[in-house]
Amino acid sequence: MTANAAQLTRREVERLKKQLAISLKLEKYPSDDELAQLLKSNITRKPVKTLSGVSVITVVAPLYTCPHGKCIYCPGGAPVGTPQSYTGEEAAVKTAAHLGYDPKKQVEAAVNRLRQMGHNVDKVELIIIGGTFTASPPEFQMWMIKECVDALNGVASNSLEEALRINTSSTKHVSGITVETKPDWAKREKAVQLVEYGVTRVEIGVQALDDKILTTLNRGHSLEDVVEASADLKDTAFKVCYHIMPNLPGSTPYKDLNMFTTLFDDERFRPDQLKIYPTLVLPHTG
Repeated sequence: MTANAAQLTRREVERLKKQLAISLKLEKYPSDDELAQLLKSNITRKPVKTLSGVSVITVVAPLYTCPHGKCIYCPGGAPVGTPQSYTGEEAAVKTAAHLGYDPKKQVEAAVNRLRQMGHNVDKVELIIIGGTFTASPPEFQMWMIKECVDALNGVASNSLEEALRINTSSTKHVSGITVETKPDWAKREKAVQLVEYGVTRVEIGVQALDDKILTTLNRGHSLEDVVEASADLKDTAFKVCYHIMPNLPGSTPYKDLNMFTTLFDDERFRPDQLKIYPTLVLPHTG
């Protein structure tokens, strides 16, 4: 196709459609909508990214240290120049680092990237990763979410409340906001705050259902914290996702099997979603 193809007149397009219909012996001329759908399905890259009709955009929080210190399996953190829990080699983290961890620039870059791949970006789920989000100052949390929503709105707002209000009529609508945190930072007070921030799903780093293992990991929370956080988040109508790590120090295949059984047999847990991270020995861990 020549560079002039983008400048075809309406009459020229209709003539081409007629020629193609005749050469292919079609029973009728294809409509513009049919052609648009056919072209879109053939030029869209990585269609799974919007298979559900929602574009997922991951935003990495600026570097800061978790209040309890560092878990023994964590490969990241401010001292090594990467977000907490991440190696720095992840695509989203590399992009964030290149953009100075600016949330607005990260969202704008993600929108442009999705559009270049042929995706519609009319419904967006924002996922904020990197560290214990709810342990950061409330002002920072509101600012970060506001910057993300402002990027989708295409206009700067004076507050998170205003940004969310503007977004209700935006062409790039936020269908959900997810944050990561720890169970001891996800109880009722924090849950109520997250509702006000427009958050709809909370991912909590449970990792194990054994207090001895949690102590060995230097997690800074107990099994009872997991129980309380799960109840408080569900009572506040959040979707709850657990992060779980099999093969941790002090565990065994038998213990891990029992843990997964307990997760769904015991009504104190039963997360809506589950992310499983097999234990790996990486630089800066241990």
